[in-house]
Amino acid sequence: MHLDLIHQRLNKLFCCLFITLIILPVYAAEEEWIYTVRPGDNLWNLSERHLNGTQYVRRLQQLNQIQNPYVIPPGKQLRIPVAWSLISEKVSARIINVHGNVSIERTNKEKVAASPGMYLLAGDTVQSENDSFVTIEFADNAQMRVQDNSRIRLERMQILGDYGLIDTLIRLEQGRTENSVPHNTRQGTRLRIQTPSAISSVRGTEFRVGLIEPQSGTTSEVLAGNIEVNASEKFVRVPAGFGTITALHKPPAPPVALLPPPDLSGTPNYYESLPLVIRLNPINGAHAYRTQIALDPDFDHLVSEFTTTSLPFRDGDIPDGEYWLRIRGIDESGIEGRDAVMAFGLNARPEPPFVTAPLPGNATAPENQEFSWTSQSESSHYSLMISRNADFTDLAYFNPEIKANTLTLSESLTPGHYFWRIAAVSPTEGTGPFSDNMPFRVPYPGPSLEATEVDEQEITFAWRAAAEGQRFHFQFARDVSFSDIMHEEKTEMSRITFDKPAGGTYYLRIKTIESDGFEGPWGPPQMIDIPRDFPYWLMLLLFLPLLVLI
Repeated sequence: MHLDLIHQRLNKLFCCLFITLIILPVYAAEEEWIYTVRPGDNLWNLSERHLNGTQYVRRLQQLNQIQNPYVIPPGKQLRIPVAWSLISEKVSARIINVHGNVSIERTNKEKVAASPGMYLLAGDTVQSENDSFVTIEFADNAQMRVQDNSRIRLERMQILGDYGLIDTLIRLEQGRTENSVPHNTRQGTRLRIQTPSAISSVRGTEFRVGLIEPQSGTTSEVLAGNIEVNASEKFVRVPAGFGTITALHKPPAPPVALLPPPDLSGTPNYYESLPLVIRLNPINGAHAYRTQIALDPDFDHLVSEFTTTSLPFRDGDIPDGEYWLRIRGIDESGIEGRDAVMAFGLNARPEPPFVTAPLPGNATAPENQEFSWTSQSESSHYSLMISRNADFTDLAYFNPEIKANTLTLSESLTPGHYFWRIAAVSPTEGTGPFSDNMPFRVPYPGPSLEATEVDEQEITFAWRAAAEGQRFHFQFARDVSFSDIMHEEKTEMSRITFDKPAGGTYYLRIKTIESDGFEGPWGPPQMIDIPRDFPYWLMLLLFLPLLVLI
């Protein structure tokens, strides 16, 4: 029994030692920095340059298991505790880009507006407002983009040793940051982002850190490299392509795979109207989406950022130009996924004028077609296109220099189906987007009579059909206003016969009914005089004098 008790205690001791061996290197890594040995380095000159004195030579030798302190192979990585290191000087950070309203609060409570080129010191607080962003570059060339509605405090920025390590501690108090830490610099770098619930430590990586409001947790997402997230005396390593969430007063959750990038294969890369309507295929597992629009592919110069829970996205007023679009999904825990990136163009100004005639689906006059639209004070002229097809590859008319807001074609379009569109031209914006393609029809004119036959009983009118399948609407009236119609008929024939009316002046008109049922305009009224019959009693009166003479 005594031996069993000893074995149990030894097992517990080994377990504790094993756990300690796992935890200690990570804990030490949090308080250490890595130095890569260069030609000519040894533990003595390294201690003089980077540590508080040469008394740390033996301890440094033991920590890194170096046999000869005078001979170290170049490229070997040495662990150096921060507590032994010489703090050579304080350093500053620099603002490299600002969009919107961003303020800096100094340690003396002075509050100033952020501007490119401004230097920041330890103790400064950076606050971005709605739809505002700022990018900060640190002494080791690491960059942090403070997103909109976010606040950070620069807790510590210092150099350890003779530019051996640049040590930066940032407190994220609100919102989110996107971070890029170089991994190929000559000096060591250690960037830590601390939130109320966790601290993320990185060396050479691309990652994001965000607060879940109201500071109930922290999300950490790794795009390249890896990070270590510490909370409640525990840690997790998060590799590239994974993220973790750390609830307040709890250890970090096990890493989960980031959502895949959205599929942008069906997303347009050119827009001609605002607001932007950005369409994409939904991602399985995404509860929301974050969209960023920037002037450059590195997204250093953001112009817009927003999140939404519904598709498609809509964004408001941004200037015409060439842009880059970046979209990622957000899972139910708030962890943001991998990015999809594409370039796109916007040309929405000046907006096309409102069309007044012909409206979409309407018909013009058969000849000398007229087009009209509203005037725009900021436009110098207009550009108008007429095409026989919807993609405007078969142009029937094009005029890019129309000064007025009306146009009458000097050469009439032949009857048929057409499309037209118009764009405004501004001296500052150039040619804006064309209006929507508007279909219209040039109808066949009402046919003219080619023959008229009148006999004692009937009258016949004939005309020529302009195309196959046409029908005709015929009216015959006593007055030119066609309010007193004597005969009306629709026929598939190009002639019509009816009883001859009494002598007098009459009016007729015809319009074409096309094969699809569309009725064109009436042709011009045509007048016809029908001779009056000679009364027999009048002839008797004429012959009466002759009878008297006889």
